Amino acid sequence: MVEITRLAENFIGKDDRERLEAFGGHSIAHGRATRWHWSETADGSECFEIFAGGADERRVARVTRDRRADLFRVFESDNRELANGTLEQAMAALEAFLRTRHGEPPDLPA
Repeated sequence: MVEITRLAENFIGKDDRERLEAFGGHSIAHGRATRWHWSETADGSECFEIFAGGADERRVARVTRDRRADLFRVFESDNRELANGTLEQAMAALEAFLRTRHGEPPDLPA
């Protein structure tokens, strides 16, 4: 008998997880974030969260995956959607958001 494994509805695969974790490290290295964290949304979907700040650290953004629409979604801390699309598009939008939030001019190299 074959065992069937059911993945979470909005499962983020290993390669995408590694890419998001590398992005989190990149953001920390540039001073745009203080840490990243894996969590779950209220509906049980995985989400990648980015935090910034010192003693008053706060979540500034999160990335989720919508399997039905086959895209990633980026939200800022107040749950306003910043972008959606492929993982590359989501990370580019998140990069731009974090750079702006950090006070970097838009013409500096990433």
